[in-house]
Amino acid sequence: CTSCGIEKPMEQFSKNQYGKGDRILRRPVCKKCYSKKVKINKEQAEEYERLHPRPAIGEKFICPVCNKEKVRNFKADIVLDHSHIDGSVRGWVCGSCNTSIGKFGEDIPTLQRAIEWIKRTLKLFFTW
Repeated sequence: CTSCGIEKPMEQFSKNQYGKGDRILRRPVCKKCYSKKVKINKEQAEEYERLHPRPAIGEKFICPVCNKEKVRNFKADIVLDHSHIDGSVRGWVCGSCNTSIGKFGEDIPTLQRAIEWIKRTLKLFFTW
């Protein structure tokens, strides 16, 4: 488990999605750790969606994180981002950015280290 660091049997990890050839992919976090994540505040989500509707299928959307223009093709490609600390709604982002934020654990020092890593390695690359 990427959260608790304990090696566990595959059955203790929820099915997440399907890969090539309908291969089952599982979450990297065990069911026990995943259940501790704070879910989105439903009332806040409904109010946010009422005031700021999700782009319709076929509609253009500019992600506030990556700043890329996307055309919404699927249900999950534009998602309502929220804090896993308190459940508060942050707003619509592309699915890729939402996943990336989650993979960094919403941890600002980790994100800052990632930024510094990229800056350092780009400097090395361009000073050859």
